[in-house]
Amino acid sequence: MNSTHAFHGGKSFEAIGEDFQHLDRATQVINADVLDAWFDPSPCVLSKIRDYLPFLVRTSPPAYSGGLVTAIAHARGIPLDSILIGGGSSDLIFTCLPRLASPLQKVMILDPMYGEYRHLIDALLSANIIRFELHKEEDFRIDADRLIEFVRTHRPDLLVLVNPNSPTGQHFPRREVLRLLDSIPASTWIVIDETYIEYAGREESLEADASKRQNFLVLKSMSKTYALSGIRVGYLVGVSSTIRALSKWIPPWAVSLPAQVAAVEALRDEAYYDARYRETHSLREELTSQLRRNPEITTYPSTTNFLLVEARTSAQGIVEMMRESKVFIRNCESMGERFADRFLRIAVKCRTDNARIVETLFKATAMTGARNSVSA
Repeated sequence: MNSTHAFHGGKSFEAIGEDFQHLDRATQVINADVLDAWFDPSPCVLSKIRDYLPFLVRTSPPAYSGGLVTAIAHARGIPLDSILIGGGSSDLIFTCLPRLASPLQKVMILDPMYGEYRHLIDALLSANIIRFELHKEEDFRIDADRLIEFVRTHRPDLLVLVNPNSPTGQHFPRREVLRLLDSIPASTWIVIDETYIEYAGREESLEADASKRQNFLVLKSMSKTYALSGIRVGYLVGVSSTIRALSKWIPPWAVSLPAQVAAVEALRDEAYYDARYRETHSLREELTSQLRRNPEITTYPSTTNFLLVEARTSAQGIVEMMRESKVFIRNCESMGERFADRFLRIAVKCRTDNARIVETLFKATAMTGARNSVSA
């Protein structure tokens, strides 16, 4: 792996082939190391793409995604000039965060949290990282009072929260986020990444609030909850002056025409996705129940499409052993300072794939445990 990049999942493409000549192999692989949706996009999305695919592939898209901006504004009840579109949330993270304030000397993040933020702050911005530690004894939940006091004490230039958090799956309730926003220094920028908020409930989003509050941005990905990971669509919400200042850094045609069309169609079929979220919750609870039968692991509660698991033995050893069966899960060591090769993140998949994940994980933990006993 290139050391200049943050570590990510997606190792399943090593089994499929990054030359894309054997995509049929994907049916043999379970890619639970990334958090792609287990379900397909809305039938409306697939129908539109299928019907117009030659045109969509050969044609240049609207340069700044005007139709998609309008669709988001209508669906979310926010002003057009409060929305900035990018080619996925990572595109917006790298393009916009470094330009929020100059200089960004102190940046506060959760620990554990999605590792791309730590990589950006440390490797590219060279800012001082302040970690707000979450504790497994509290199921990695955020204590609002402790966080508010921590921010007041350290007065960071920027606070970044992923909510619900990855890899913990814990949701910080909207009412508590609003209390945080009202309680910390006005000079502190806050960015909340709501990639998984639909799993907690669309009403928990702070998009509308971000369109009215200074120094506050909400980042939204349409990848995970709309099953559009492969075509990369994301957006930022903020006050119009902030969006206008950031928009000059977004290149024309940043989002492909298939992606713009798919995202617009997805926003028109919320009923389909709401049904898939309910199914996801059921599948997650079934998977949790099955995993908790394994004495070699501890499974933490989640509100999302993934679970955090703590192993008694090497997480990396388990990951590597499961790969032999073409089942891929994520070692979370890069997401938390104290994880120390013991924590795994597992995406929720369909019932058949979940059963295979459980079976493979049980075998891997038993074998790594036996090896440790022998070596001891």
